[in-house]
Amino acid sequence: MKTQNIAIYAWVAITVAIAAWVGVFIYAGWISRQLDTHQSQATDMQSISEREMEAIRLHALVRDTKNLRAQLDGLTRTDVIGVANIIESIGKIVGAKVKIGAATPEAIEQKGSSNNTSGLRAVSFVVESEGTFASLMNTAALLETLPMISSIQGMEIERAPLSSGPNSTKQVMWRLVAHIRVLTSADISS
Repeated sequence: MKTQNIAIYAWVAITVAIAAWVGVFIYAGWISRQLDTHQSQATDMQSISEREMEAIRLHALVRDTKNLRAQLDGLTRTDVIGVANIIESIGKIVGAKVKIGAATPEAIEQKGSSNNTSGLRAVSFVVESEGTFASLMNTAALLETLPMISSIQGMEIERAPLSSGPNSTKQVMWRLVAHIRVLTSADISS
C-alpha cells in the first residue's frame, strides 16, 4: 500500500509539475502577446506623431513662404505686352535704339509630367539694338536684370557696317542681338 501511495503521490506530483509548466508556458505566451501589443501601439503612436510633426512643418513652411510665393507670383504674372514694353523702354534709358524682332511661345519641359500643370509658360524674345558700344553694354546689363523671371539664351554683339554717306558721322555703331526667354503665368494666345 505504501508503494501504491508513493506511486499515486508521484503521479500527482508529475501532473502538478506538468500543469505548472503548462501554466508557465501559457503565462509566457500571454506576456509575449502583451509586449507585441504594446510595441505595435508604440509604433502606431510614433507613426502618428511623425505624420503630425510633418504636417506642422509643412504648415509652417507654407506660412513662412507666403510672402515669397506672392513675390514669385507677381514676377510671373507679367503679360507678354508688358514684357515687350519693358524691353523696349530699356532703349530710352540707355540711349540706344532697341526693338523686338520676334516673340514666340515655347514649351516648358517638366520632369515626370507630360503636361504643364504649374501654369508657367515661356516666351522667347529676339531683341535687337543699335548704338555705341557703351550703350549696348548698358543695354546688355539691363537685359540681364529684367524685373521678371527671365534668362538670356544668347547674345551677339557685332560692329555695324559704317555708312559712307555725306551725313555720316565718324562714330562707330554696334549692333546687339539677344535671345531672351521669359517665364510668365499670363495666358498666351497662340
